[in-house]
Amino acid sequence: MAKKIKRGEQLARPSFSLHPHRFARFLSHLLNPALLALLVFGVQAHVLGDWLAGSVAIATFSVVPGLLLWHLVRSGYLDKAYTDDRNKRGTLLLLGALCYALGSAALYGIGAPPLMLVTAASCVVNTLLVWWINRSYKISIHAAGVGGTTYILLISVGSAAWPFLLSWPAVAWARLYLRAHTPLQLGAGGALGAGSTALLYRIFML
Repeated sequence: MAKKIKRGEQLARPSFSLHPHRFARFLSHLLNPALLALLVFGVQAHVLGDWLAGSVAIATFSVVPGLLLWHLVRSGYLDKAYTDDRNKRGTLLLLGALCYALGSAALYGIGAPPLMLVTAASCVVNTLLVWWINRSYKISIHAAGVGGTTYILLISVGSAAWPFLLSWPAVAWARLYLRAHTPLQLGAGGALGAGSTALLYRIFML
């Protein structure tokens, strides 16, 4: 009898096979565009000593888009935060680009530092590029965000940002594990995010 109870208790415990799934979802949330914007503009506000501009940027590039996504999930428009429906992904990307454009205008209006302005512009451009590609190909939004964020952090804080390179394999594993993307979609997203951001910084900051 004791053995039967023990086995029953073991069967009632959560299976370890569920843990990687929860961890992959955690990484997807941790490395989503809204939290990446929070990281980037928080770092730049600290480095540049301009918390007014940093607060405006965090509000318009992180808080508002995050709340908008939450509302769309709660209202039932989205079945999950990171939908597989390309049409709905397109709508989200356009709404995000609108938030970023308004945020960029607000930053320009308060005289934000050039580094923040280029960062804001790169968010707008990258989002519109991903939206355009998304019409025919499911490029990874997460990978594009990580690619752009990596370059921005390297420009902002130099070698101190190198540990963030670990986010590349982390987000790739998470999105592959959840079967949200193929390796090619992830590679295309990362290359687009890093490449277009680097090009904008070279044009406007060098």
